[in-house]
Order: sequence, then C-alpha cells, then structure tokens
Amino acid sequence: MDEPRRYNVERSCLRCHERKVRCDKRSPCSKCVRLNLPCHYPGPRIEKRRPPRSADADVVARLEQLERAITSLAAGPSLGNIPKNAEAPVRETALDSESSLPSSSAQHGFLGKDGTYMDEPLLARVLEKEKELQSAIGSPRTGSGILGKWPRLKADGILVNPLITQVDIRGLLPGRWQATILWETFLHRVDPVLKILHIPSVKPRVFAAINRPDTVSSDIHCLLFAICYSASTVLCSDNPENEAAREDLSKYQQGLQLGIFHSSFLDAPTLTSLQAMAIYLICLRCNSSGRAGFNLRGLAMRAAQSIGIHRDGKHFKLSPLECELRRRLWWLLYATDVRAAEDHGITITEQELGGDCDVPANIDDQDINEEKTERVPSQPRWTEMTFPLIIIHMNRVWAHLIRAKFDGGNAEKLVKELNTLLNESFLQYCDPDIPIQRLGLLLSRVLKCKLEVHIRQKTLQSQGPSSMNTEAGQELLATAVSGLNYGLQMWSDELLRSYRWLISTHTQYHLLTYILWHLCMSPTGTHVEDAWRTVNIHFDVAEKDPSWPDPGPKWPMMAQMRAKALRIRAAHFPAASEQPPSALEGITLEEAVQQIPETEILDMDSRGLFYA
Repeated sequence: MDEPRRYNVERSCLRCHERKVRCDKRSPCSKCVRLNLPCHYPGPRIEKRRPPRSADADVVARLEQLERAITSLAAGPSLGNIPKNAEAPVRETALDSESSLPSSSAQHGFLGKDGTYMDEPLLARVLEKEKELQSAIGSPRTGSGILGKWPRLKADGILVNPLITQVDIRGLLPGRWQATILWETFLHRVDPVLKILHIPSVKPRVFAAINRPDTVSSDIHCLLFAICYSASTVLCSDNPENEAAREDLSKYQQGLQLGIFHSSFLDAPTLTSLQAMAIYLICLRCNSSGRAGFNLRGLAMRAAQSIGIHRDGKHFKLSPLECELRRRLWWLLYATDVRAAEDHGITITEQELGGDCDVPANIDDQDINEEKTERVPSQPRWTEMTFPLIIIHMNRVWAHLIRAKFDGGNAEKLVKELNTLLNESFLQYCDPDIPIQRLGLLLSRVLKCKLEVHIRQKTLQSQGPSSMNTEAGQELLATAVSGLNYGLQMWSDELLRSYRWLISTHTQYHLLTYILWHLCMSPTGTHVEDAWRTVNIHFDVAEKDPSWPDPGPKWPMMAQMRAKALRIRAAHFPAASEQPPSALEGITLEEAVQQIPETEILDMDSRGLFYA
C-alpha cells in the first residue's frame, strides 16, 4: 500500500520540477524511487510579508498634506457661488511647475484610449490634467468633420488602389486650354508661397507634357497632375460649391496617384516626383484634415533621404541650379512637416530629421540658370524666395525650442538672434502694398507671437498658478490674442484673397490652446474681453465659412475647452450665457474680423522679446 501524502501537494517534487517531467505527486514519487534519488516537496505556501507599518512621522506628514489640500479646495469658490466682483480664481493647472507634473506628460506625451498620440508639451499637459477633454480627441478612423465642410478626399490611393492598373492616365489629363489656365493659376497663387520649382527650366517640360503626353516620363506626369491639383484646390477654395471644380480635383488626385505608381516612387524616387509630392501634400491639407496627409509626409521625407536630398548638393559636385532645387525641396518638406505636425499635436525636432543641407539662397529664378557654374549669393532685397525663407527660419527655431529642455536665457537669446536675422535679411525690404510681401509681414507677426507665448508661458509656469493674474500673465494673454488677430487679418485682407486657400490651413492651435486655458483659469482681467471677442470670431470663421477647410482632429478639443471657459465665465458673471456667443450679429464674417483693432502694419513689433 502506498505511503500516504504528508500534506496536500499542489506542485511537483523539487527534482521533477527541476527536470521538467510529470510527477505523480506521491511521497516519494515513482520517478525519484526509480532513480534512487531523495524526493522532496516544496513546503506549504508562505504568505507574502506585509509591508512594514508606516511610521508615525509619515502618517503625520500625509495628514498635513491632506489638510492643506482640503483647505485650498475650501478656500476656492465653487462654480455655482462665485461672487460677481470676486478676485479671479486661480486653480492648480497643467501650467504649474514641472515638478508637480507627471513625467509621462512632461516627457513622453499623451496617449488616448483610442490610440491617438500627442506629444506637444502644452497640449499634453492640458490633456493629462483635464480628463473631460480627452473624449473630444476623436480617433483618426472615426473622427468626423464639421458639418457643411468640404467632403474629405481619401489620400491613401498612393499606397493601395485596386483600380490603379485599370485606368488610362491619358484620360485624366486636362485639355490644353484648361491645363494652360491651371498653369497660370499655379504661377500666380501657388508658386509664390511655395517656390519649390525653378519656373524657367520647368515650364518647357510642363508644356511638353500638356502637348505630347506620350513623350514625357512618368515623374513629369506626376508634376503636371500636382500642378493641376494645386490650382484646382485654389479654385475650390474660391467657390466650394463648384461641383465641376470638385470633380476635377478628384480626377487630378487620381492622375497623380497613377503617376506616382508608374514612376516607381517608392523604389526609385526622383527630384521631380518628390517636387510633385511636396506640392500635392501642401494642398491636400485643404481637402483632408486627417492623419493620412501627415503620414504621407513621412513617406516623402524618407524618399527624399533615400536619394540624399537632405545632404547638400555641393558634396556631390552638382550644378548650382540643382543644388538650389534640392535645398528648396528639402526645406519645404521640413518646414511644412513641422507645421503639419501641430495639427495633430505632434512635435518634430530638428535633430530627428538630420542632414546638412544648406538653407536656399534668397534669389529670384532669373538669378540662376543651368549654365551657372558658381553658387549665386543671397540678394539684399525681397526676392521670390523671401517668403518661404521666413517660414523656414521661424519653423527651425520652433522645432528647436518646442522639445528642448527649457532655458529661459538661451531661448530669449535664440529668438532675438532670429528676430535680428529676419529684420536685417528680409523684413526691412518688405513693401506692405505688395500682396506676397504683406503676407510675409503678417505671417512673421503670427509666428513671432507664437514663439513669445511658448517661451514666456514656460517662465510663468515655474512661478505657479498665481502668475496668471499678474501683469506678466495678462501681457502674455494679450500677446497670444495679438497672434490670433494677425491670423484673422491675413484671412480678411482683400489684398491677400489669392492666398486664402493657404491661410485657412494655418489654424494657430498653440495660441488658441493657451488663450482658452487662460480663460478657464483666470476668467477676469485686463485683456479677457478682447480675448473672448477674438476667440469667438475665430470659431465663427472656422466653423461657418464654407471656404475654410475642416480644422482637423484637434478642433473638438478646442470646442470643449471653449465650452468649459464659458461655464466658468457664466459662474463668475451670472448674467453671462453658457452658450457660445456668436460674433455675427447681422454682419458678415469679413466685417466681424475688420472690427478687430488693427495694428499699423508698417510698425515692427517692439514688445517683449521682439524688438526692431
């Protein structure tokens, strides 16, 4: 008769467990008996030791911390009983000192439950603190646009399209007269703000594709379709209800996708096919606010790196013209990638892209040609490249500062150097009566305000929540409001109507986020009424003007932040309505924007970090 077990055995004996063989759990087990080995079982399960009891000093410290928290909560007025003339409440916010913030939001960004990721520092901190705003961040797969906006064009046909080999690309080409009209539209309304092409050298190739499509390469077809697509985007912006223009836009998009496919873009990209992709992706933002365009930018950047566009052409002894074209392409991709990332709460740093490509020269197309053998130096005047160069330099500094460890002294020094560069190299040559130069002045104002808000917000953040009610806090709010005002002035200016298609894609999320957050935390102050007027006009333009494209996936969060600020405002001022007030009372959007006090455009901004 087998020897009874000494206790309830739940595991194999130590020897069988070590040998990883099945144990019959007898005592001794049959395998140990057969091998003539001692058989031992693990002892009864031992409960885990409880952590040592907290010391009395720890308990006292925690109680004191809890009492302070309760006292501060009791001292702050609730939303329902804020006295009308009480001092503006200051709450602990995501703008408090870095030491009080979770390391995840400060360093790694915010990841939503639906997989949406955002690592823009200010926005990530806001989302980490404000749980109610997280639900407003729609998934890229399910997010819907604002009612009445342009129907979105799907942008993934470049990667996968089951009909791509069944369509004749020649059937998608425009007629010669229509192609000529689109080319002229591109020259006057798209090329001045992109300046990626050298028009004298590319014009013969474009018209060769228009007249003899069978004789040109696939990458020239790509470029022709990109030009037609961009011009059609401009025309659709002028009249969003033009069904014929919408159909042409879809047709030229399909033509570009076919051209990309036939040119073997993924395996063998060329300078020309990359130029086509860059033009297409900038204009795609008007027709699709989802992440497809942002992801395709990454594809274009990798394709450019695969053929060394991020390295300066002088290393390869290329001609001066080809060197300049490569520089224009790389820095356009870089600058627009940094800008597009803001639409989705992502930050792009200069270090992530790498390369040593020189910044393009400040020259006109006529200053350089295929016969030049020496590099043409930058010219001390406004040229066709000046507007893109302003954006390039501003976005380089933004990309450097947005994720760098904050150092107020170095940041201010860097921005002052930028301001000196812009003033001495570009802005002093601006004539505000000329549309493209006027656009350069106003856009530089917007970007300067954006940089200043970022730097000063970091400084105030280290001083705690009470800093929002100080004179410095109110001045920072005024700076952010000025930035939004400059953006609205660009949109409403009749001289700049040709470029409204591009202006409308520059939603200043960073400035808007800070203003709304400030209004939530400090509903009273010197510049609060100006802030509300500007915010309401901005919302009316973005949501009610049919020519303004879908603002993108971050817009629902902006709407919820405004709704929260309105509730706080209504609690602080019982007469105020909790409904979002419209800036339109029997007037047009243009008239509402024109009511904003306009700073004399000839005067350079002399406040704060930026001085002439």
